[in-house]
Amino acid sequence: MTPDQLIALLHRHWAQTLAELGSDERARLLRRVTELGDAVGRGPTRRAAREVGRMLHVMPEHHPVGAALRDGVRYAEHDPGGGVVVDRDRLGDLLGFLAGPPPTAEEVLDTTRQRLLHAPARGADTVIAVVTDAAADDLIRLHDPELGDRYPEFQFVPTTGELRPVVREVNRLLLAGQDPWGAADWWLGDNEWLDGAPAELLDVAPDELVLAAARALLEDD
Repeated sequence: MTPDQLIALLHRHWAQTLAELGSDERARLLRRVTELGDAVGRGPTRRAAREVGRMLHVMPEHHPVGAALRDGVRYAEHDPGGGVVVDRDRLGDLLGFLAGPPPTAEEVLDTTRQRLLHAPARGADTVIAVVTDAAADDLIRLHDPELGDRYPEFQFVPTTGELRPVVREVNRLLLAGQDPWGAADWWLGDNEWLDGAPAELLDVAPDELVLAAARALLEDD
C-alpha cells in the first residue's frame, strides 16, 4: 500500500475511523497524518506512512481500515510514484476531517452506506425475474441516489443469476426487507465466527456454517 493509497483509504472511511478513537487518539492520528503530508522524499514519506499504519492497527478486524491493513499489505512494496503523496486535495480534506469534531452518528452511517454501495451489485433490470419471485425479506435491495435500486452481487449464482438458497435463508433471518443496510453490512463485513466476510465465503464455507453464523448473531441479540 503506497502512502497515497493509505490517504485514500482513510479519506473514504474517515467517519468510521474516528468513531473508533478517543479524543487523544484522534489528536495523535491528526499529528501522524500531518507529518505524512509534510514529509519530503521517498524515505521520509514511507516512514511517516508506516507510523500512520502502526497506529491504525488498533482498528478492529471488521473495520474497513483495519481489514485493509491486515490483508498482508506492506508499505515496502514497489512504489512507481516514488513514495510521494500525490493527491494534495484529498489529503487536505482528510486533515480537515481529523481536525474537526467527532463524526455524528449520521456521518458514520453515511460512510457505511457508501462502502456498501461500492460493492459489486446488479441493477433492477438484470434481476427482474428474481425480484418478482422473491418475498420482501429474501433479497437485499440498496437504493443508490444516482443509480437507483442495487442488488449486491454475492446474492446470485454466477452461472444462472438465481438467488442463492442460503442467501435467501440468511436474509430472512436478518429481516433484509426491513433493514437492507444492516443485512448487507453483515454479509460484506468481517465476521469473527467465520473468520472473514460471509459474502466472500459462499463458495468456500458450507452453507450450514454460514447459517449458523447468522443464527449466532440473533442469539447474541
